[in-house]
Amino acid sequence: MESTPTPHDCFFRETFGQVAIAGDFLHHILPDDLLAVIDLDTLAISKDTYVSEDLRQFYADLVYQVGYRGDADEPPLSIYLLFEHKSRPDTWVLLQLLHYIQASGEAYRKQHPQAKRLPPVYPLVLYHGRRRWRVPTTFHDLVAPLPPALAPYVPQFRYALHDISPHSDTEIRGTVLTRLAQLALRHIFDPQPGQRLRELLRLIAQVLDQSTALELLESLLRYYVQGTRQLDEPTVRALLQETGRGEPLMQTFIERYIEQGEQRGEQRGEQRGKQLGSAAVLLRLLERRFGPPDEPLRARIAAADADTLMIWSERILDARTLDDVLH
Repeated sequence: MESTPTPHDCFFRETFGQVAIAGDFLHHILPDDLLAVIDLDTLAISKDTYVSEDLRQFYADLVYQVGYRGDADEPPLSIYLLFEHKSRPDTWVLLQLLHYIQASGEAYRKQHPQAKRLPPVYPLVLYHGRRRWRVPTTFHDLVAPLPPALAPYVPQFRYALHDISPHSDTEIRGTVLTRLAQLALRHIFDPQPGQRLRELLRLIAQVLDQSTALELLESLLRYYVQGTRQLDEPTVRALLQETGRGEPLMQTFIERYIEQGEQRGEQRGEQRGKQLGSAAVLLRLLERRFGPPDEPLRARIAAADADTLMIWSERILDARTLDDVLH
């Protein structure tokens, strides 16, 4: 069964999956000697993910392809950006990076059967957790014991780390959009998310393009409501009205946000009303077939979603026992 993307995963892809933000981000964090040989104007973003289903609650990833300056015939450099959204560093991040390097190599071989060499990969880890990053950054450090005689036979590579956690002294650089994306990730675990969101809302007013600003606002608010689990819609609405007083952009968004909130409330009310109606019908059918339902069963039915209520109602037609309906 496919896992549900986390709020961190969604925000990461909605921001770092934009060419403008990705290009500016890489321009400020890649080594100067690497920037001298690649052409960020050729940046392309792959939609593929190399994180397995069971690890998506911890990782998200993006693959950037970048060509070389003055050499269009060479295969592009793959920059593998692995975003770790656990609250603490994972020792096994090196295995995920090795998995991508191996998978990308196999894919390249299939696409270029005549090739004799593989294009390079630049592994980059983005971290924003609560704990300091104190795990191995080279593959040899992950293997123990490793006598000198074995070292030549064990894979060796390292990754670049961009640590934007609150414990880090990493300078957040770039355009307003790039800094906003990183600061939003840095402060998502802050004990006072409302204050941090207020700061981000003030910063977003500096975005010149209105449509871009509106998209980022929507993404940011969704992330802080779902990702912190401490902010609700009334709180966010109050923050918007407080921060956006006199700002045409914010006023436009406030009006749209309130309208959408009212629509969501109406939809939730309609949906809940339908569920309660379905639950009442199901209880009547169960009582006629199997006798009066007890309180635990009533509570279970009241908490069930619409799809589950439908399945249970259909089973009544052929069920011989109550367990046949609810299994």
